Amino acid sequence: MSATVAAALKKIAVFLLTDKRVLKTVCGIVLGILIIIIMPIAVVIGIFNGDINMDAARLQQMVMENLSEEEKAELQFMEDTMTAIEEKMSAAGFPDKASDARILYVAALSDRAHDSGFIDKLVGCFAAEQTDEQLIAAVNETFGSAITLEDFTRVMEKYREE
Repeated sequence: MSATVAAALKKIAVFLLTDKRVLKTVCGIVLGILIIIIMPIAVVIGIFNGDINMDAARLQQMVMENLSEEEKAELQFMEDTMTAIEEKMSAAGFPDKASDARILYVAALSDRAHDSGFIDKLVGCFAAEQTDEQLIAAVNETFGSAITLEDFTRVMEKYREE
Protein backbone atom coordinates (compact mmCIF):
# COMPACT_ATOMS: atom_id res chain seq x y z
CA MET A 1 0.00 0.00 0.00
CA SER A 2 2.77 2.40 0.88
CA ALA A 3 4.40 1.69 -2.49
CA THR A 4 1.16 2.70 -4.20
CA VAL A 5 0.98 5.92 -2.16
CA ALA A 6 4.63 6.67 -2.92
CA ALA A 7 4.04 6.10 -6.63
CA ALA A 8 0.98 8.36 -6.56
CA LEU A 9 2.92 11.09 -4.75
CA LYS A 10 5.72 10.76 -7.30
CA LYS A 11 3.29 11.18 -10.19
CA ILE A 12 1.72 14.22 -8.51
CA ALA A 13 5.16 15.76 -7.90
CA VAL A 14 6.22 15.16 -11.52
CA PHE A 15 2.95 16.68 -12.74
CA LEU A 16 3.30 19.73 -10.48
CA LEU A 17 6.93 20.34 -11.36
CA THR A 18 6.50 19.95 -15.13
CA ASP A 19 3.42 22.16 -15.60
CA LYS A 20 4.58 25.80 -15.66
CA ARG A 21 1.27 27.25 -14.45
CA VAL A 22 1.07 24.88 -11.51
CA LEU A 23 4.76 25.44 -10.71
CA LYS A 24 4.21 29.22 -10.62
CA THR A 25 1.20 28.77 -8.33
CA VAL A 26 3.06 26.41 -5.98
CA CYS A 27 6.09 28.71 -5.88
CA GLY A 28 3.81 31.69 -5.21
CA ILE A 29 2.15 29.88 -2.31
CA VAL A 30 5.51 28.80 -0.83
CA LEU A 31 6.93 32.31 -1.28
CA GLY A 32 3.81 33.83 0.29
CA ILE A 33 4.11 31.56 3.31
CA LEU A 34 7.79 32.43 3.69
CA ILE A 35 7.04 36.15 3.47
CA ILE A 36 4.23 35.88 6.01
CA ILE A 37 6.47 34.01 8.44
CA ILE A 38 9.91 35.51 7.82
CA MET A 39 9.11 39.20 7.23
CA PRO A 40 7.59 39.89 10.67
CA ILE A 41 10.57 38.19 12.28
CA ALA A 42 12.96 40.27 10.18
CA VAL A 43 11.10 43.47 11.10
CA VAL A 44 11.21 42.69 14.81
CA ILE A 45 14.93 41.86 14.62
CA GLY A 46 15.54 45.06 12.68
CA ILE A 47 13.69 47.16 15.24
CA PHE A 48 15.64 45.77 18.16
CA ASN A 49 19.05 45.68 16.48
CA GLY A 50 19.00 48.67 14.17
CA ASP A 51 19.82 52.30 14.69
CA ILE A 52 17.79 55.08 13.21
CA ASN A 53 20.18 57.27 11.30
CA MET A 54 18.58 60.60 10.63
CA ASP A 55 20.13 63.37 8.59
CA ALA A 56 19.10 66.38 10.67
CA ALA A 57 20.47 68.87 8.16
CA ARG A 58 18.46 67.31 5.33
CA LEU A 59 15.33 67.19 7.49
CA GLN A 60 15.76 70.87 8.41
CA GLN A 61 16.27 71.74 4.74
CA MET A 62 13.06 69.90 3.77
CA VAL A 63 11.07 71.70 6.47
CA MET A 64 12.48 75.09 5.45
CA GLU A 65 11.57 74.45 1.80
CA ASN A 66 7.92 73.99 2.78
CA LEU A 67 7.63 77.18 4.84
CA SER A 68 6.24 80.43 3.49
CA GLU A 69 8.38 83.57 3.59
CA GLU A 70 6.31 84.86 6.52
CA GLU A 71 6.82 81.62 8.46
CA LYS A 72 10.55 81.72 7.71
CA ALA A 73 10.74 85.32 8.96
CA GLU A 74 8.88 84.42 12.17
CA LEU A 75 11.11 81.40 12.74
CA GLN A 76 14.19 83.58 12.27
CA PHE A 77 12.75 86.15 14.68
CA MET A 78 12.21 83.44 17.30
CA GLU A 79 15.74 82.14 16.85
CA ASP A 80 17.19 85.66 17.11
CA THR A 81 15.09 86.34 20.22
CA MET A 82 16.26 83.13 21.89
CA THR A 83 19.89 84.05 21.18
CA ALA A 84 19.37 87.59 22.48
CA ILE A 85 17.71 86.29 25.66
CA GLU A 86 20.66 84.02 26.33
CA GLU A 87 23.16 86.82 25.72
CA LYS A 88 21.28 89.33 27.91
CA MET A 89 20.81 86.80 30.72
CA SER A 90 24.56 86.08 30.69
CA ALA A 91 25.37 89.79 30.65
CA ALA A 92 23.02 90.33 33.61
CA GLY A 93 24.81 87.61 35.58
CA PHE A 94 22.17 84.89 35.23
CA PRO A 95 23.57 82.45 32.66
CA ASP A 96 22.18 79.51 34.62
CA LYS A 97 18.66 81.01 34.37
CA ALA A 98 18.78 81.59 30.60
CA SER A 99 16.86 78.37 29.96
CA ASP A 100 14.10 79.53 32.34
CA ALA A 101 13.85 82.81 30.43
CA ARG A 102 13.73 81.05 27.05
CA ILE A 103 11.02 78.68 28.30
CA LEU A 104 8.96 81.60 29.62
CA TYR A 105 9.34 83.29 26.25
CA VAL A 106 8.29 80.27 24.21
CA ALA A 107 5.57 78.94 26.52
CA ALA A 108 3.87 82.12 27.68
CA LEU A 109 5.26 85.35 26.29
CA SER A 110 5.90 84.79 22.59
CA ASP A 111 2.92 86.99 21.65
CA ARG A 112 4.62 89.92 23.43
CA ALA A 113 8.07 89.37 21.89
CA HIS A 114 7.55 92.08 19.27
CA ASP A 115 6.91 94.69 21.99
CA SER A 116 9.61 97.32 22.43
CA GLY A 117 12.14 96.35 25.09
CA PHE A 118 10.70 92.85 25.53
CA ILE A 119 14.02 91.11 26.22
CA ASP A 120 15.18 93.75 28.71
CA LYS A 121 11.85 93.52 30.53
CA LEU A 122 12.09 89.73 30.67
CA VAL A 123 15.66 89.81 31.95
CA GLY A 124 14.59 92.42 34.50
CA CYS A 125 12.16 89.93 36.03
CA PHE A 126 15.08 87.81 37.28
CA ALA A 127 16.91 88.46 40.54
CA ALA A 128 19.54 86.71 42.61
CA GLU A 129 18.30 84.12 45.11
CA GLN A 130 14.82 84.33 43.60
CA THR A 131 12.16 81.63 44.06
CA ASP A 132 9.98 80.44 41.20
CA GLU A 133 7.02 82.10 42.90
CA GLN A 134 8.82 85.46 42.96
CA LEU A 135 9.84 85.05 39.33
CA ILE A 136 6.30 84.31 38.16
CA ALA A 137 4.94 87.24 40.19
CA ALA A 138 7.49 89.56 38.54
CA VAL A 139 6.70 88.23 35.04
CA ASN A 140 2.94 88.57 35.57
CA GLU A 141 3.34 92.11 36.89
CA THR A 142 5.70 93.19 34.10
CA PHE A 143 3.79 91.66 31.19
CA GLY A 144 0.25 91.60 32.55
CA SER A 145 0.17 87.85 32.04
CA ALA A 146 -1.63 85.23 34.13
CA ILE A 147 0.98 82.50 34.41
CA THR A 148 0.35 80.25 37.39
CA LEU A 149 3.11 78.87 39.54
CA GLU A 150 1.72 75.37 38.99
CA ASP A 151 1.91 75.69 35.19
CA PHE A 152 5.44 77.07 35.33
CA THR A 153 6.55 74.34 37.75
CA ARG A 154 5.00 71.62 35.58
CA VAL A 155 6.75 72.89 32.45
CA MET A 156 10.08 73.29 34.23
CA GLU A 157 9.88 69.78 35.70
CA LYS A 158 9.39 68.37 32.19
CA TYR A 159 12.32 70.44 30.91
CA ARG A 160 14.62 69.54 33.77
CA GLU A 161 13.91 65.81 33.32
CA GLU A 162 15.39 65.98 29.85
